[in-house]
Amino acid sequence: MSGGWELVGRNKKDKNDGKINKLTKVEKKKFIENAPKVEDFLPLSQVKTLYDNLDNNVKTYNNLDDKENKKFKGKENKTKENEERKKPQKQQQSDKKKQPKEKPPKSIKDALNMINAEELYNIFTSSQTRFPEAPLIWLKDLAAFLNIKIPVDKEDAVFSGKSKDYPLSIVPKPISSILEKAIDMAGKQTVQLFYENTLTAMAADMVKGSPAVGHKIFLQLLAHINSELTVANISKLIRVKNSYQNRKNIGLSLLWAISQAGKKNLTVGLKVWHEVMSPMLETKSYCNYVVEILNDLVFGHEMCYDLKPELYLDIVEDTCSGKYNISASVSREINNSLEKLRLILFKNKNINYAKLFEMLITKVVQKVHVNYRDELIKALVACLAADPLCFSVWKSVYAKNLYQSHLILMYIDTKYHVLHTTLDTKCLKETCIVFQTINEKWKKGKDENLANNCTKICKALLLKMTVSANKKFPWKKGIILLLLLISTILAYDIYKHDDFKVSKFLKRTGLVAYGQQSWIIMQEYSSKTIDFIEATSPKYYKITVETCKPYIKLAGDIYLIMKHNSFKIYDNIAEFIKKNGPLVIQIIEHYVPGMLDEIKLRSNQGLELLKVYLNLLVEMLTEHSTATLQWLEHNVFVGKLSPENLQNYASKAIDTTQALASQTYDWVYEKVQTLSKVP
Repeated sequence: MSGGWELVGRNKKDKNDGKINKLTKVEKKKFIENAPKVEDFLPLSQVKTLYDNLDNNVKTYNNLDDKENKKFKGKENKTKENEERKKPQKQQQSDKKKQPKEKPPKSIKDALNMINAEELYNIFTSSQTRFPEAPLIWLKDLAAFLNIKIPVDKEDAVFSGKSKDYPLSIVPKPISSILEKAIDMAGKQTVQLFYENTLTAMAADMVKGSPAVGHKIFLQLLAHINSELTVANISKLIRVKNSYQNRKNIGLSLLWAISQAGKKNLTVGLKVWHEVMSPMLETKSYCNYVVEILNDLVFGHEMCYDLKPELYLDIVEDTCSGKYNISASVSREINNSLEKLRLILFKNKNINYAKLFEMLITKVVQKVHVNYRDELIKALVACLAADPLCFSVWKSVYAKNLYQSHLILMYIDTKYHVLHTTLDTKCLKETCIVFQTINEKWKKGKDENLANNCTKICKALLLKMTVSANKKFPWKKGIILLLLLISTILAYDIYKHDDFKVSKFLKRTGLVAYGQQSWIIMQEYSSKTIDFIEATSPKYYKITVETCKPYIKLAGDIYLIMKHNSFKIYDNIAEFIKKNGPLVIQIIEHYVPGMLDEIKLRSNQGLELLKVYLNLLVEMLTEHSTATLQWLEHNVFVGKLSPENLQNYASKAIDTTQALASQTYDWVYEKVQTLSKVP
C-alpha cells in the first residue's frame, strides 16, 4: 500500500446495481402472461370462494368512491377542453413556421410599393387615439413605421444620379397624403420640433446601423411643405452637423437633408448654404458636394426675381474673399455659380442700383483678394448696364475712387466687344469725357499714374465707340431686304408673263440657263439614286413610297392652295392699286409736287450705286480668290498634297469604299438568305 491518501468509492456499475430497474410495458405484459395462475395450485372450490369475495370487495369499493370518480371525470373533461383550445394555437404556430418569409425589398421603390396604406393609416389613427394631445408621437410613430418598412441601406447617402425630388418623388400618393395630413394636424410648433428631432434621430440611427430612409423621406417632405423650417433654428443645424462631421456618410446625409429647403426657395437655400455649409469648403471630403449644392441652387432658380444684394454679397465673400482656404479646382467650379447668381440678382427690378453701385465701389480696395475684387468689378459694370443713373453716381465719386474707376474702365475696355450691346453708349461717352476733364486738372501726386492710365483708356473707349458707330451696317437686314426685293420682282415678272420660262427678268440675268442646267443635273442624279435604292432594297423602297405618298400629295395640295390664295391676294392688291393708284398719285402731286419724281430719281441712283459696289465687290473677290488659289497652289498643294496625288488618294478612297460596301452587302445578303431558310 502507498503511504498517501487514496479515494475509495464505488464504480458507476456498482451504483447502478443498487438501483431498482423499472420494467417497460412489453416486459410487464410478458411477465403477467408467464406468471403462475391461482387455478394451477389451488382446488376449484377455494378458487370460486376467492373470486366471490373479490367481487363483493369491488362493489363496496365502487359505492364508496362514486363521488371521487365524478370529481375525477369533471377534471378530465376540463383538461380535454384545455387541450382542444390549445390545438388551434399550436396549429397557427405550425402554419406560421410553414409560411415562407417575404423577401426583403431590393430598392426604396420596391419597399414603398410594398407598404399598405391602410396599415399606415391605422398606425396614425391608433396613435391619435392613445395620445390625443401628443401630436409629436403621431409623427414619430409614422417615421418609425417607414424606417421598419424601408430597410434599404445600399443607396448612396445623397442619392447621386437620382432626380432632385428623389425619394419623395417615388412615394405612392396614398402614403404621401397620410403623411401630409399628419403634418397638417400636428401644428407648426410641433412640426418644427419634429424636424429638429428627426435630424438628430436620423444621425443616431445611422450610427447604430439602423435604417434611416424613413427619416429622410419625412425631412424632405417637411422641407417641401414649409422651407422656413430649416432656417428657424440655424444654431441647432450647426450643432448637429459639427457633432457628426467626422463620419462622412452621416455628414453627407445631414447636408442632403438640410439642402432640401433650397429646392423650393432660393433665399432659404442660400441662407442655409452661407450659415451651415460654406465652412465645409475647406474640408476635402465635403467640398465637392457643397459646391454641387450651390450649383443646383443657382441653376435651379432661373426664374427668381427677388434675390437681395446682401445675400449675394455673403455668398461672394464666402467663396472669393479668402475667408476659407479653397482649392483652385473648387474655385473654378464656383465661378460658374457666381456668374449665374449675379444674373439672377440683376433680374430684381426692386433694387436701387445707384445705391448698390455706391456701396460696391467702396468695397473694392487694394488689400482684398483678387477673385473678390474681380467679382465686385463685374457687379459694378452690371449696375451700369442695369441703370444709366449709375453713370451719374460714378462721375460724382470718381475723384475719390480713382483706383476702383481704373479697374472698371479696364474691364469695360477689355470686354467692350460684348458690353457694347448692354451699356448705354451715350452715357459711357459722356462719362469718359468728364473723366478726361477731371484728369487734366489732376495735381501731381501718388495717383498721377492712375489718372493718366484712366485718360488713355477713356480715349481708347471713345475711339472704339466712334469707329463702331461709323462702320455699323445692318448686313442681316440688308440681305433679307435684298432677297425680298428679288423675290418680289421675280414673282411679278412670272405673273405678268403667265409662265416661268417666258420671264424676261430671268433671261436677262441669265438665271434661266443656270437654273435649267442645275435642274437637269439634279434630275439625273436623283433618278440614279432612286433606281439604285429600288434595285438594292425593293421591299424598303416600296414601304417608303407607300408611307410618303399621302404626305407628298398633301404637301402638293397645300402648295396649290397657297399658290392660288397668294395669286388671288396679289390680284386684289394689283386691282386696288390700279383703281386707286392714279388718285393717290394725284393727291401726292397736289400736296407735295415733285416728290414722286424725287423718289424715283433717288431710287435709280441707289440702284446704280448698289450695282457699282456689287461689281467692285465681285472684282475684289475674284482678284483675291485668284491670288489665294495661286498661293495655295505654289505653297500648300505641293508634294504629297499636289492635285495629282490628291486625285489618286480620292480615287483610291472611292475604290476602297465601293469594295467594302460591296463586301458588306454580300455578307448581309448571305446572312438574310441563311435566316430565311431556317424553319
